[in-house]
Amino acid sequence: MKVKHWMTKDPITVTPDTLAVEAQKLMKENKIRRLPVVEKGRLVGIVTFRNLIEAAPSSATSLSIHELNYLIMKIKVKDLMKKNVITVSPEDTVIEAIVRGVEKGIGGFPVVDGESRLVGIVTETQIAKAMIQLFGTDVKNEIISLENVDLQPGTFGKIVNLVEGLGSNIISMFSLPRRTTDLLRVYIRIQAGKKDEVVEALQKAGYEIAD
Repeated sequence: MKVKHWMTKDPITVTPDTLAVEAQKLMKENKIRRLPVVEKGRLVGIVTFRNLIEAAPSSATSLSIHELNYLIMKIKVKDLMKKNVITVSPEDTVIEAIVRGVEKGIGGFPVVDGESRLVGIVTETQIAKAMIQLFGTDVKNEIISLENVDLQPGTFGKIVNLVEGLGSNIISMFSLPRRTTDLLRVYIRIQAGKKDEVVEALQKAGYEIAD
């Protein structure tokens, strides 16, 4: 399940010279919290609603209301945007996006290709929807994780035949790469009721079951 299948393509963007008040208006009108900043098709930064709120002058200032309004109207996105943007690739998996978000403490990412060209944006809401579809919220479903699987042509077919041969339905199945080996971790979501029987059969077939 890759980011490209869940991201918003052709997202709303601004340029570095867009006025901050215009960016804020765009966010409110479209009910979004972040805007990629693009120049000549390349991602150069990102501005969030929090950036815009924090940029407002303090109420303790001695400036008049007219002076404040003048200053606010002069602020541009380039004055507020974050330049070192953490991004994901359209080929990254949803799991990889989640891990990166947890590590960096952020909930959404601009999606760029290998040349820093913006191709989309993926938010925490879209990631959550992907995970709900993948794992489901039905307590009648269970997950089995296989470790160190050598994925060859027919590997998934053998697993499916084994599980379904026991009368258990596979809801979904996917694999993720390991960092230190070419072997994969495979997740199987099955209908509840026969997990112990399925696990025993998989172990007898030579598969390593994760805790």
